[in-house]
Amino acid sequence: MRNPVAGNLIIGLLLVGWQIAAVADSDTQERLQVALDPWDPHEIRLTGNQLTVITRERRMTDQVLRPLISTGVCMPVFTGAPDSYLSGIDEIAVLNIHGRQGYIFSGGRPECQEIGGLPMNDLEKYILSRTRMHTN
Repeated sequence: MRNPVAGNLIIGLLLVGWQIAAVADSDTQERLQVALDPWDPHEIRLTGNQLTVITRERRMTDQVLRPLISTGVCMPVFTGAPDSYLSGIDEIAVLNIHGRQGYIFSGGRPECQEIGGLPMNDLEKYILSRTRMHTN
């Protein structure tokens, strides 16, 4: 025989967990809008473990990628964003306006924290060593 109280408790916990995740995603989305404002992205999308930034560039280059990651996406980590910022993100896709060409940076909050402690001459090497090309 099933216990209706236990079933309701599980459903309640799942709903609370979903709401917390939705609030964290909303906070991350808002912080990303502010942090990426200088690049005026066409779209910012959080899907599962991937953050996708669709830029207004017709052709993506690493000259756009590096500052967008280091002083854009990662900046809130250095300026006191809560631990929920970028939590669960494993990849950051930075794509052209068509979403067909660009780069995928393998990392999220922990990698942003590493970026914050790197000297400038190691920053480019670090970002590019964790990045692969993306084409559709």
